Amino acid sequence: MVTITINGKELTVAPGTTVLEAARSLGVEIPTLCHHAGLSPEGSCRLCMVEVEQRGRRRLVASCMFPVAEGLIVETETEPVARARRFVLGLLLDRSPHAEEIADLARRYGAVGFGRLPEGERDSCIHCGRCVRACEEEATGCLAFGFRGWERKVGGPYEEPPSACIGCGACAKVCPTGHIVMEESEDRRLIWGRTFELLRCSLCGEPFATEEQLEFLGEEDEKERICERCRKRVFAASFTGGLR
Repeated sequence: MVTITINGKELTVAPGTTVLEAARSLGVEIPTLCHHAGLSPEGSCRLCMVEVEQRGRRRLVASCMFPVAEGLIVETETEPVARARRFVLGLLLDRSPHAEEIADLARRYGAVGFGRLPEGERDSCIHCGRCVRACEEEATGCLAFGFRGWERKVGGPYEEPPSACIGCGACAKVCPTGHIVMEESEDRRLIWGRTFELLRCSLCGEPFATEEQLEFLGEEDEKERICERCRKRVFAASFTGGLR
């Protein structure tokens, strides 16, 4: 085990734990955008910066990527940390001023935009990479970043609807700004310029997944086509003696 100090409180955690994970186990709030508990860390947004002291040296690090070490001292609310957060949020406000998540964080941490981008260059995508990682780790990996700098964007090859997309919606669910739009009607799901037919749960009858999604998961048998809510009921019933 490793003993560290966060905001004056001593804490013992397992080796390999990140500073962000350790801080949150203490109830210490550190803002994040690119981080998602269900995805591998990337450290691209730099909003989770904290100040650490190690062997007498102080520096700012991305807490979602930085592993704990014996004797590490962490401060999450110093003035250098506050300046770094305001700077990052100021840039994000310029790019995505209408994104509710960005606006909320900016109000919370006292950030204002720099006014550097004209209206035509604004975009609700903040390049956090959550959608790309979700697609790589949970689906077919059909999404990727293209172009560079402010022209960088997420999508399929050659800016065409990704042919390998299974319509699972994982990318939309993890997007922090709502940039990826997924629309659903009773039996249809529209995402990335493609329309998918929604299949119904064999138990409750509610539409819940696409044919392509279930084939990818290896659940092609109609009896296995069960929504998450019913899966939980079936699992619970295995301990209680039957569905109710």
